[in-house]
Amino acid sequence: MFQRFTKDARAIATGATKIARELGAPMVEAEHLLLAATRLEAPAAETLRAAGLDYDGLLDALQDETARSLAAVGVTASTPRFSPFVRAPRFAASAKLALERSLKVSLARKDNFIGAEHVVLAILRAPAGTVPRALECAGVDRVDLQQRF
Repeated sequence: MFQRFTKDARAIATGATKIARELGAPMVEAEHLLLAATRLEAPAAETLRAAGLDYDGLLDALQDETARSLAAVGVTASTPRFSPFVRAPRFAASAKLALERSLKVSLARKDNFIGAEHVVLAILRAPAGTVPRALECAGVDRVDLQQRF
């Protein structure tokens, strides 16, 4: 599957690993993929930024969603959530699923490659999880955003 990835799609995967490490996350999650997509100099990133999703705004929305989710179960987010000593975070189920779905998006569009836009669409189409809840917190209409791609 990875042989079909374009330079930008590969940059999302490697960027997500770097971001997860910077944030001290033990695993690379789908939100790290989306954060990495906002850092690209590519049409997919421009589409995200046009919708108000730059790196800092998305990170704020993700942090707000995490605090809200933790508060719902009576946990305060005042203590660090992750260990800052993670060397090489591995891909978690949410990231793996997003990358697998990007192949399905590509095939549905009859493309013979997996580009950044396919990865972003796969993340946006997730029916549940941290990213959909964070986008809701940020007031982003996921359906409208998906249609821009």
